[in-house]
Amino acid sequence: MAAININEFPAYFRAYKWSNANHASRGYPGDAFPGFPWIKSLEDRGARMAGQQILAVAPTDYIREILSWGAGKNDPSMKFEAGLGNVALIEIIRQVIAVIDDPRQAISTALQIPGFGLTYASKLLRFLRPETHASLDRRIRVSMLKAGLLSKIHDSYASSMVDGYVEFQSFCARLCAQLEAEGIQRPGCMLELGPEPAGWRVADVEMALFAWADTAAAQRNP
Repeated sequence: MAAININEFPAYFRAYKWSNANHASRGYPGDAFPGFPWIKSLEDRGARMAGQQILAVAPTDYIREILSWGAGKNDPSMKFEAGLGNVALIEIIRQVIAVIDDPRQAISTALQIPGFGLTYASKLLRFLRPETHASLDRRIRVSMLKAGLLSKIHDSYASSMVDGYVEFQSFCARLCAQLEAEGIQRPGCMLELGPEPAGWRVADVEMALFAWADTAAAQRNP
């Protein structure tokens, strides 16, 4: 972890920003410290969904909203809509929730959603259970790969995506433990705190890594 100074994580967490054209169209400002309004909304609804013993209705609109929240250059919305008729979405989400505490099984199941590659499958897990899951997008992958912190992930192979996510999730969990051991507090904001005294969740660590990745990219391309 030499390429990342955990003492800087509170500052990176505060620096996290994400927005796209869909924020305004959905009535949300960009997600930024300390409010993170759309993230909080998705987390709150994801927690309620994950807490249901039996999911009665397919959360199609919730999945669409995650796609809108994350939409970038590679928006899989069309692939999702085109594939909906070929799967029982409610059964896939039920299976994801049933194995949410097992990163390998959870990401393997989430990858079965039409149009979902690693980025959006991990976003779903992140919103369902931010205490233990994180979103792995391309900018984090690139920066961590270049820093020697994450193996190369091949998106053409499900096994590579699963292995890569498990490696990343484990990395974030170790960072949580290290932040806790060092007594480095997560900055207070509208998002829920983690269960340990320092307050970090795996998703919070990923948000800090997102800001770190932007800094690392700027240093590589001044």
